[in-house]
Amino acid sequence: MKKPLSLQEMKEWRTREADAGRPSSFADLCRAFGLCVTCLGGGVTYNDNGLGFKVVGMDGDTQLFEQCPVCGGTGMLQSSGTQNPTQGQNV
Repeated sequence: MKKPLSLQEMKEWRTREADAGRPSSFADLCRAFGLCVTCLGGGVTYNDNGLGFKVVGMDGDTQLFEQCPVCGGTGMLQSSGTQNPTQGQNV
């Protein structure tokens, strides 16, 4: 899923927020744009060491990664009380 902002736009947003005295971390940016803070909008689970993503198998030559358990692989924040129907499946 494409992020709503380019890297340059993210940097500019964070700079504007910091200059205005508001929270400006990447997690704050994710919240402001509705991205899942757990997977940082990627929709997949990071390895325990934080480098790369958890591989759960292969589909031919394509690696399959574990979906983020918080957003169900959408990369977007979920509204409370709503469960993603694909939660727990692999990407």
